[in-house]
Parts: sequence; structure tokens; C-alpha cells
Amino acid sequence: MVWWSHLSALGGISVTFLISIGIAAWLGAARHWGLLAAWCMLFATLLLLVCASQIAYISWNIGVSSIDFEGFSGHAARSALVFPVALFLLSERKAGASPKLAIGLGILLGLGVALARVKLGTHTFSEASAGCMLGFFIAAVFIGYARSAPSLSPHALLLGRLSAVILLALAILLPHAALPSSHQWLTALALKLSGNDRVYVRHQWRHAERPYVPPCPPSRVRFDYFCT
Repeated sequence: MVWWSHLSALGGISVTFLISIGIAAWLGAARHWGLLAAWCMLFATLLLLVCASQIAYISWNIGVSSIDFEGFSGHAARSALVFPVALFLLSERKAGASPKLAIGLGILLGLGVALARVKLGTHTFSEASAGCMLGFFIAAVFIGYARSAPSLSPHALLLGRLSAVILLALAILLPHAALPSSHQWLTALALKLSGNDRVYVRHQWRHAERPYVPPCPPSRVRFDYFCT
């Protein structure tokens, strides 16, 4: 179980955001503005879809009860996007099968994180697999666009690879730095948007018996539900 926890942590916000920032910094340093804009837009789109799907269940009980789907797994979706893209960029000018092998390794990492979420019981199979497919689809869109764009210059590639390797190493060495209150923030936003005082209970498809209480002292509560 500890091993699954470590693998799951690779999909945490701190890890995947760090890698996504590294990708953006790399493309910016290379002055590849088209790819940079595409990456930022696609990553933001993934985050929006994941958050919207989870808020829809928390606030309004919108999901698919027959397959126990209450929203995309954020860990699975982010991992399926950032790992294939980061490893593809690292091998962008390599000859032979290296880019395909790099993308394949990224896919395996994304699948591993999704499986870990199921093994730990934090998401159902439908939620993890749907998140994974969403991330892979958006990664494929970016990689397809990147392949049709002009190649990065050798100097830009050297700078970008150095930055990416440092950020990737930090992300892997610090897998437990994920923000523990990210789900609480999402819950607070869901309650504010819906005007409800209760959440829908995970895997039970019904309102909680009592109003939601933020998991922090009253002195730290802002806007009724948000912990600072």
C-alpha cells in the first residue's frame, strides 16, 4: 500500500504543476510562443473540466451512478497529460524510436497513477480511467501540434532540457509536497456556487446528514467554507 501511495503522489498538484510550469518555462525560454500558448490553454482546459465535473457532483449530485462516476480523477488526468508531454519534449530531436519510447514511458506513468488511485480507494475505476483518457487525449492534441511546429533551436533545447530535468527531479524527489487542502478548496467553491450548505456524500449519492463544516478552526474560516 505504501508503494501505491508513492505512485499516487506523483499525480499530486505540487508535482504535476511543477512539471507543467517547467514545460511552460522551457517553451518560453525557446521563444516558441505558439506552443507555449497551446500548452497553457490545454492545461487550463483540463483543470477546468476536472474541477467542473467534481463540483457538479458535490453540489448538484450530477454524475453517472450506474458506473459510480462522480467526476474525473484529477491525479490521473494531470499525470496522463504532463508525463507524456514532458518526456516527449525531452526527446524531441532524438533520432529513431526514442520519442515513441519516451511517450510510451509517459503513458505508463499516467496509467500507473490512475491504477494507484483505484488501489488506494480514492477514486473508482470509472473516475480514474476517465481522467486518464481525458489527459491522454489532451496530451495527444499538444504532441500532434508540437510535431507540426518548427523544431526548437539546439541552444533552446539545451536550456529547456536542463530546466526540465531539474524540475522533474524535484517533482519526483518531493512527491509528498502535494497541497492537502486542495479538495477542501474545491468543496468550498462548490458550496458557494450552489448556495447549498451540504455536500453530496462520496459513493452514496445523497446529501450529507449535517451541514458542511470546514476542517479548520473557526478563526481560519473565510467566506463560510474556505480555510486559510
